[in-house]
Order: sequence, then C-alpha cells, then structure tokens
Amino acid sequence: MVYSFKSGSHIKADAQAAGEMCEKLAAEGRLTARDLVEENRPESAPLHNEFEWNNDAAADSWREHQARHIIGCLVIKAEQKEPVRAFFNIQRSEPTYSHIESILQSRDETESLLRTALLELTAFERKYAMLKELATVFEAIDEVKKGA
Repeated sequence: MVYSFKSGSHIKADAQAAGEMCEKLAAEGRLTARDLVEENRPESAPLHNEFEWNNDAAADSWREHQARHIIGCLVIKAEQKEPVRAFFNIQRSEPTYSHIESILQSRDETESLLRTALLELTAFERKYAMLKELATVFEAIDEVKKGA
C-alpha cells in the first residue's frame, strides 16, 4: 500500500509510516484512537510530533481527537486512480477502525459501511436541499437508498 494524507490535512508526519502503523494496529484488531496515541508516546515514534504532549495544554481526549483526525486523513494512492480513504470506523461494540480492504472482504462490515454512507448522504441531501442544481444528485441518492 502507498499512503498519503488527504489534501489540506496539515499533517507533517510521514504518511507511509503512519499508514503502515495503522495497518499493523488494524491487523491486530486494535486500531483505536487511544492505541494510536499509545504507540506514538515514544519520541522516536513516527507520529509523536503530531500530538500535543504538554498535559497543561491538553488532555488525553485531545490526543485521541488528533488520532481520529490522522486516521481519517490517511488515503491509499493507486496508479491512475483518485486516492481513497484507507481506514473507516465500522459500528461495533467498540469504536475500532478497520482497513478498507478488510472491510470489503466482510459482508457485514461492507453493509455497515454502506449504512454509514447512506446516513451521510441523507445529511448531505438535507444540508443542500435548496440547491436545484443538485436535484439529479439527490435523485440518484434516492435510487441507491431504494436498492440498499
């Protein structure tokens, strides 16, 4: 896999190192914001400088927010194609991120990701309902919802 951060993310760390670390944690079933923070506590860790370590300035919850941001910004670059998001938070008993390839190999996780996508499309539709220029987009969304 070749990883990069999505445009505008302002993350200075090496995206490939971050992606490989997240891939390893996902394979171990422990890609959570907390585990990503813990993996990067050592000053030599690839994402150490992306977190605020001054406890007077920020608490662990802020670092977990930063971890979720990092995970959400990782994309996979494929030849001749647009980058795609690498990790998603699939609804389970615990909020754990999974690699997109792993999700697509599981019918249940793919269905969960589709449900999340449809909820996001519905929110998008509500937010921009007044734009007549998007009417055909909204019609297409409705067709997808009927088939899901």
